[in-house]
Amino acid sequence: DTLPVQVRSPHCWRLFVKFCFFSGLPIAEGEMHYRVRSSVVGFSHLASARGEEIALSHEVMEAVNGEVSAEILRLPNQNLFDYLKRQYSQQSSKLREEVFVRSSWEMVRPEV
Repeated sequence: DTLPVQVRSPHCWRLFVKFCFFSGLPIAEGEMHYRVRSSVVGFSHLASARGEEIALSHEVMEAVNGEVSAEILRLPNQNLFDYLKRQYSQQSSKLREEVFVRSSWEMVRPEV
């Protein structure tokens, strides 16, 4: 009972089950994001690849390319890949080079 009512109220909490592989930002259910196609082997070591989706938050795409450009591009571009390799080098080092090819990605649209 010592916790504020906001903390005790279940309406104030959100459960996230998906996160951006690079930034760690949460991706809400139904939120637009990008993911590596299932046909692409993304991880350098197969042991670490078991069932883990490589997702990219749309917020990262907007931060790198700008809001308007992110909407026009529709998929990650070389500018974004260069940024990810530079800013998230530890995460990027776990991935195969094929991940940093635009055709390896698909957009996951928001649910309506």
